[in-house]
This record gives sequence, structure tokens and C-alpha cells, in this order.
Amino acid sequence: MEIEEIYERLKRVKEPITEMDVVSLDLVEKVTADEDGVKIYLRLSEGLRHPFQHALSWPVRWRIVRDIVAALEDVAPLEILDSRTLERYYPLEED
Repeated sequence: MEIEEIYERLKRVKEPITEMDVVSLDLVEKVTADEDGVKIYLRLSEGLRHPFQHALSWPVRWRIVRDIVAALEDVAPLEILDSRTLERYYPLEED
């Protein structure tokens, strides 16, 4: 799958509070695609400094990641990471 097509699909994913797409909100830092699969780097932890802020943001982050996985359900392997911390959002466990 071409990176442009992945970005087009990501434009269908809405941030739950503003209802704007994650690409327009600049939450997608980078998408890479090669023979090993697709990796999406998201800016979901930027500006969060206190553990309490992280805890409050988890429902929003979880929904965004869930919606990205649904939008790219036919893309395998797919990995979603935080661009700042490199925390892996998806998949949750190694196969």
C-alpha cells in the first residue's frame, strides 16, 4: 500500500474532542511503509508533562489508535508508536 493512500485513510480518523481529522491536526508525524510493514508515528503525548495529564488523555489516545486500526484493518503488519516516547500503542503484545 502506498503512503499517500494510508494518509487518505487516516484523514477519516477523527480526534474525539474536536472531531477534526488526525492528519489536519498534525497528530500524525510520520508514516513509513516497507517490506516489514507499516509504522505510524503519532504525536499523542506532546505537551503532557505530568502523570495525571497522561492518565486523563488515555481515553482519547485509545480511541484514536482504535480508529486508526479500524481504518487500516487490511494493512499488515501495522505498528503504531508515539513519536516522542516511542511507546507502542499497537499491537499491544508481540505475536
